[in-house]
Amino acid sequence: MGLMKLVKNAISSEWKKTFNDNVDYLNGLETRVDQKNKATNSRIDNLVLQSGGDSPNEVVDARTNASGEKYATLRARLNAGEQLTEQELVEVNRLITDQSEQIGQLEKTIQELYDGNGGVIDIYVSADQGNDTTADGTESKPFKTIQAAINSLPLLSTTKFYIYVEPGVYLEDVVISNITSGQLEIVATNLSVVDASVGDTGVFVRSVLFIDCGMYCAVRGFTQTDVANSPKRFIYFHGAMYGAADRCRAVQNTKNIYGYTAFGWERCVSGSIIRCHVSNQYYALKGAFGTGVRISDVVSGTENNIVYRSEGSIIYRSAGASISGTTMESKTYGGQVFV
Repeated sequence: MGLMKLVKNAISSEWKKTFNDNVDYLNGLETRVDQKNKATNSRIDNLVLQSGGDSPNEVVDARTNASGEKYATLRARLNAGEQLTEQELVEVNRLITDQSEQIGQLEKTIQELYDGNGGVIDIYVSADQGNDTTADGTESKPFKTIQAAINSLPLLSTTKFYIYVEPGVYLEDVVISNITSGQLEIVATNLSVVDASVGDTGVFVRSVLFIDCGMYCAVRGFTQTDVANSPKRFIYFHGAMYGAADRCRAVQNTKNIYGYTAFGWERCVSGSIIRCHVSNQYYALKGAFGTGVRISDVVSGTENNIVYRSEGSIIYRSAGASISGTTMESKTYGGQVFV
């Protein structure tokens, strides 16, 4: 409330005028002080006390955020910070959700690639009944191609895998590459009644190649086919720990296909062939670059171009093996063939 002016008095008019002017001045001063107090209080509202610096009560302007952006009031800056924090939390939650999904996908991929369950798993292939899209490898839902069955395997496992292939024609160049497991065998389902020395096994394939597989590998009960479109090999092991061929038959004439190899082992630890029949081949049996290959006495065949081809490897052939050809032994790079 402002000061009251003197209206009625016995004082002279001149003094009364001076007195009233002073009252007007004081009222105006009060108003100005009041305005300054409001401004000062507003400023104080935008200040915080912080210990440190040259004074234990250093005054810091809190309207400025970490990025140097100034706000009209402290409340405005705090509100902006809260809104930003909420947005950041939404973004962080989104990133966490995305990462969780990615981690889930990664775990699934690792499980597919590196399965250490052990034991034995049978996988089935049927040219007539199989479907590579819907297959799960069981007898009721087999794969249609051998390669699709191979592609379903993990790269690293302690499991022993047996891929059972029903009789049929598989115009495939099957490649098994960089797989390490307890064991891997590709087996004809009619193997128990197969005699490769007498006739076709009923399971026809163009070629099978093992590359850098760290386990016992085997192919059993297959018959060679479509040699004109093949990669100049039938059953071949390259860099395998051990490669075995059993009851397989190669009789289509490849003597005019230079370098064609019916059964081959290259840079393997060791390998063997048993109960197979090999006729009319450019190379019937070949060992290359350090591999030790054992030829069973129940391997048969005739009219081959070169029977035993050793390129820097050692072939141990049984004296009882009834396999023959134009040239029995061909050795290069210090290769040897022992009886």
